[in-house]
Amino acid sequence: MASETPPPATPFRPPAPYPAPGQRAGLLHGLKTLRSQIEGLPPDVFEADAWRPPLPGMPLFVMLPDAIQRIVLTEADQFPFGALFERIMRPVWGKGLLLSKGSDWRTQRRAAAQAFRAADMAALAPFFVTATERALSRWRQVPGGQIDAFDEMKRITFDVILDTMLSGAETFDREGFRRQVKAFFADVNRMRLSYFLRPDAYHERRSSVVSRHRAGLEASLRDLIRLRRMSASRGDLLDLLMAARDPETGDGFSDELLADNLLGFILAGHETTAVALTWTLYLVSAHAPTRERLRAEAEAVIGDSDVSPAHLPRLGFARQVVSEALRLYPPAFLLTRISARDTEICGHRVRAGERVNIPVYAIHRRPSVWSNPHVFDPDRFSAQGRQPGRFEYMPFGGGPRICIGAALAMAEAVTVIVTLLRAADFTPPSPDRVWPQTGLALYPRHGMSMTVRFRPR
Repeated sequence: MASETPPPATPFRPPAPYPAPGQRAGLLHGLKTLRSQIEGLPPDVFEADAWRPPLPGMPLFVMLPDAIQRIVLTEADQFPFGALFERIMRPVWGKGLLLSKGSDWRTQRRAAAQAFRAADMAALAPFFVTATERALSRWRQVPGGQIDAFDEMKRITFDVILDTMLSGAETFDREGFRRQVKAFFADVNRMRLSYFLRPDAYHERRSSVVSRHRAGLEASLRDLIRLRRMSASRGDLLDLLMAARDPETGDGFSDELLADNLLGFILAGHETTAVALTWTLYLVSAHAPTRERLRAEAEAVIGDSDVSPAHLPRLGFARQVVSEALRLYPPAFLLTRISARDTEICGHRVRAGERVNIPVYAIHRRPSVWSNPHVFDPDRFSAQGRQPGRFEYMPFGGGPRICIGAALAMAEAVTVIVTLLRAADFTPPSPDRVWPQTGLALYPRHGMSMTVRFRPR
């Protein structure tokens, strides 16, 4: 049940880098991209079909939907991730879904798809509510209500992971596991010269002994999987993954593959969802009309109860808000592929081995697709709005490698944001303290300092 559309309000343009009219690429702008990959991008990347920086060896940026469809869907085998991406991510995913190929990838993907069905993700709403209520209880004890919302969203999404994937072992050390994941993520997030200089064989060896953190995490996961295979079903995500089978072959996940995929889902899933929640909470806290519409919808749909699976399909405006946050601040801001052969894209020659970039951040702000593209407007995603094409709006990627956890992330984000706003008001930081910074995701550069004030019950 969507709330009624209010009268037009003053446009809200949240802080973010985008080119001024008439601006052209230059050395200064190029240097800005060394600090953050979305800074210094010229209008060409927001407006043209394709563009290549005027320097030797630079990647081709591709923005035309038909060309993107070719790269990630119709000719996806000709545009793989490439060795650098695999070297960075192999320690995380091992032989899991993200980096598997051919028949091995198809079997894993079809099996995992059985576990990540949208209807089953909505059923996890009670887990999302529990993790959010845990955070609210923690904030009530914070002097002055001062929190870093980014850190807190990571805590919530990690609690969701623990509750939905890693429950069921009474002796399981949750806090110890949390510390190990944090240390392992910091290790993976560190760029190394060896990624560029060492041969693939070196990285294959390193991925199996990458650090003591992975060894400990993998051991914990395998122990938990063995316990859970012998216990009754708990109705969580790990149960769904253990029961998942490729509908064509009947194959499921071995304990080894399940542990590899769980570790990948833990690191990739909780961090990106936390980023999306942070930006959503900022936008809503900074824009009163949206905040009040969300609360009105929640009151009409939910009343005094907690968000339940039955409520999620009726929280239409909340879904629009999350969708617009993902448009303005997509966690996966850039997709990169390598051309496996000489080819031509949008009139540009691309040689075998050259990199092709799909700048999702710029595509989401393309003026030919989005009116007032830098303005926060959740009604773009209403039933009356212009529905973007599959390759005009790509917060979860596209093609066969599209994020398998998209439905989980949306159900979680809607549940968490509604639960938070029903309980409290959030004072956002000043605009000069809000800026997106590129890394493995589109993080808030300065964190997201907020003041929490609880509403009367």
